[in-house]
Parts: sequence; C-alpha cells; structure tokens
Amino acid sequence: MPQSKKGKYSARLSNAKESGSHESFRTHDSFYRMMVDSLNGYSVFTTDKKGNISSWNTGSEKLFGYKEKEAIGKNFSIIFTDEDIKKSIPRKELEMAEKKGKVINERNHVKKDGTIFWASGLAYPLKDEKSIHRGFSFILIDHSKEKELDKRRDDFISTATHELKTPITSMKLFAEIVQRQTKKTGTKAEKESVKELSIQLDRLTALMNYLLDVAKIQQGKLELNKTSFNANSFIEETILMIKNISINRTINFTKNTDKKIYADKERLTQVLTNLISNAIKYSATGKEIIVNSAQNKNNVVVSVQDFGLGIPKSEQKLVFNRFYRANSAIDHDIGGIGLGLYVAKQIVQAHHGRIWVKSVEQQGSTFYFSIPVKNRL
Repeated sequence: MPQSKKGKYSARLSNAKESGSHESFRTHDSFYRMMVDSLNGYSVFTTDKKGNISSWNTGSEKLFGYKEKEAIGKNFSIIFTDEDIKKSIPRKELEMAEKKGKVINERNHVKKDGTIFWASGLAYPLKDEKSIHRGFSFILIDHSKEKELDKRRDDFISTATHELKTPITSMKLFAEIVQRQTKKTGTKAEKESVKELSIQLDRLTALMNYLLDVAKIQQGKLELNKTSFNANSFIEETILMIKNISINRTINFTKNTDKKIYADKERLTQVLTNLISNAIKYSATGKEIIVNSAQNKNNVVVSVQDFGLGIPKSEQKLVFNRFYRANSAIDHDIGGIGLGLYVAKQIVQAHHGRIWVKSVEQQGSTFYFSIPVKNRL
C-alpha cells in the first residue's frame, strides 16, 4: 500500500489525490505493492475523501470481480447493495471512520456480476505526513461460507427443536402420571427415580426453550408482548419463584426506585431468572445473592450480585456470546451450554436496553440490565 511510516500517505500519491487525479499505486512504492498483493485472500483498497477508489489490490479483483483499471476512479459504493446505497451507508461509513478513527464493516456486498455475499472488515482514515486527511483505507474478507454454515446450523437447531417439542411434552405428561401413581403405592426408590426423571425432563424442556429462542432471534422473530407494570413487583415475584426452588439460598432485594416500565414481563422474568440462577450456580452454598433496583436517568436498572467465582476481565465481554462458557464454569464442572446470557442480551436489547457485567475473580460478579422507563403509547 502506498504509505510511508506511521501509516501516512506517500507525498507523491497525496499530491495526486489533492489535485483530483486517480493514480494506481502500481506506479508507486513497489515494496508496498508486493506486500499488499501478497494478501490475495483479502480485499485491500484505498479511496480519496469522497470515496473514489485510488488503489485496488489483487485480492479486491478476486473478491469483487473488477479489474484494477475498472475500479480506479469509481466510487467505492459500487460494492454496496442498492438497499444500503438508498440508506446512504457508504457515506455514513466514511463519516464514522473519519470521526472515530476506525469503523467495522459487516454487511452484504455486491460483486461485479451482481452476486451478493457477506463480508466483514475495517475502514480507516488516511493522513499524510502533515496529518492532513487525504482519504480512507479498507480491508475486507469474504465470510459468505461461514454465514451459510451458520444459517444451516440455525436451521438444523430450529427444525430439531420443533421436532423434539411434542415427544418431550408427552414424556413430561406420562412422568406426571407415574409420579402420582408412585406417590400412593410406590417404594421409596421408585418415588426418587420418578422425581429425578421429572427434574431431568424439566432441564430438557428448559434447554429446548432456549434453542427455540435462539432460532427466533436468528430469524428476527423474537416477539414481545408489552404491558405496563411495576418493576419491583416483577422482581419480587421472580425472587419468590426462585426461593421456592432454591430454599437454602438467601436472596436479598433492595428497592431504590418504584417506577413502572412498559415491557414484556414474561421475557424480563426470563432474564432475571437466568441472572439469579447463575449467581446461585457460581457461588458457594450459604452465600447471599443481592438483587437491586435503581433508576438511572430514563432507565430502570436491575442488578444481581453474587460473591462467588468471578469472571476474568478477558472473558467479561465474551460471556454474552452464543454458546460461550467461562473457563471457571468448565473448571468447576458447572452445567450449561452457554445460551442463557446470550438470550438474555437479545431480550434486553429488543427492549432498547443494555446488559453488562462487573466482576473480580474470586470475589464475585454483578450483572446489570437496564430497561427504559416509558409509558404506554
């Protein structure tokens, strides 16, 4: 790439851009040309401040189908879909890159032959030796195969989960019938066996519901049934429900707001249940769990604090990823498949809220989520 040290444009190419001409970087700095062309698995190109292409490596030729002589001088919007062009995405991308110093590009792009594919990469502003903004550099890679594999996996999960729903429901029904029968005439061992069967079926049902939620999220079909309700009331109801299951755990609730929120109560109960259940799983028996409600500007903020294993700083942003499990969970053989926090995040974001964590290893974690305070329209 025609850059000098510290990522600055070479003076010759900068002057060319300033005068409005479009020169290929094949005529400049052969070392950089050789280096950039060696990245033939990546599209690497530069533009002037208006987005007109000024350099185009062999990886760009392979990825988009335009030869260098075809691309030079054209606006980089040629690689964007008509839909994104109508939304002014190319212009907004340049503005964001200049403002923030870097912008992540993850979206569908278009080849010369009209083929649409998924790519991801970065865009940076380019400055000359006097720190004057001259243009932008881009690096993109084709992720269409990974995207297709993700789609196939999601389709499989969705289909398999729906197919499992009916037999699991039937098994649960028969287990309840057997449980009622053994309650009257069964031996102690039989009663314990049926009880364990019921517990395992509940776990399987919970897993199936998580997978169904993931399928809905991936398909953009996560529906919210919003009503207006008091935040503290829903928190108290959730805590009571969990206390009935985890009778040996102390869960203390501190109220610092009394606001109503307009949200899907069942979905938020799902979020809070997950956070409290995790707090119980990741802290030793006897240690208390602290739930708090507060108000932050226009949001109700709910937090769940435990005094357990904690999460390393390097993993704190990862715990909300799909199928991610913290090393501490694996090391301590704590059950789960890494979907609870992912689903919780999607539910909170669907409410235009935010979810995050603060944690110190061996001292505990506090998970927070915020929901906007909004009256029903």
